[in-house]
Amino acid sequence: MRARYDEFASWYDRYVTSGAGSAHARSADRLLSRLLGPGRDRSCLDLGCGTGAHVPALTGLGWRVTGVDISTRQIELARQTGIAATVAHAAALPFEDQSFDAVATIMTTTDFDDLSPVFVEARRVLRPGGCLVVVAAHPCFGGAFAEVDGQGACIVHPGYRRHVRIEQHPLLGDGIRSRVGVVNVPLPVLLNAVTEAGFVLLETAEDDGDQPLPQLFGLTALRLPQ
Repeated sequence: MRARYDEFASWYDRYVTSGAGSAHARSADRLLSRLLGPGRDRSCLDLGCGTGAHVPALTGLGWRVTGVDISTRQIELARQTGIAATVAHAAALPFEDQSFDAVATIMTTTDFDDLSPVFVEARRVLRPGGCLVVVAAHPCFGGAFAEVDGQGACIVHPGYRRHVRIEQHPLLGDGIRSRVGVVNVPLPVLLNAVTEAGFVLLETAEDDGDQPLPQLFGLTALRLPQ
């Protein structure tokens, strides 16, 4: 994953901040705001922060943000937003137990070949009572095998049930996924990975975008107080 995103870091930063992906990114920010809520100067780990595209949304909510990503080049760009950011794998975080009040991972689930160790590690660094927020491509309508036609109808092609990495596919279009590939994550795989990591699911939501069908899916899950 490091080599994939290092090569396209600058392009991707432009794509999500001012290019064709910016509307999608701002829709993700709105869903994030709904699920995470105000920070009140508490700490939040932006897990898979990339170039820091969602840092303004997090700091705007009042969270003190720390970023982590496996891509060295993306972390260099994320630091330009003013946050502390570290290069590390999401399944081996360089933080002490119970370091954060919240963990947010935004548009990352389709990059991880195995979500389970990522969520287990997220729970480890969360304080008891802290929350995990996931904002992701909608598994049903925005996944690797979903195609929305010009009338807003969604065609789900064979393959939806497969939890598999795809490097090339006509449905990947010309955005970031055509460059770095994508992991297709069926909805049960996502939800089960969260609950099996020890979280309690509190809320699920879909985006409020201008498309007939939602393109984003989000959830809030709690690490219960001990």
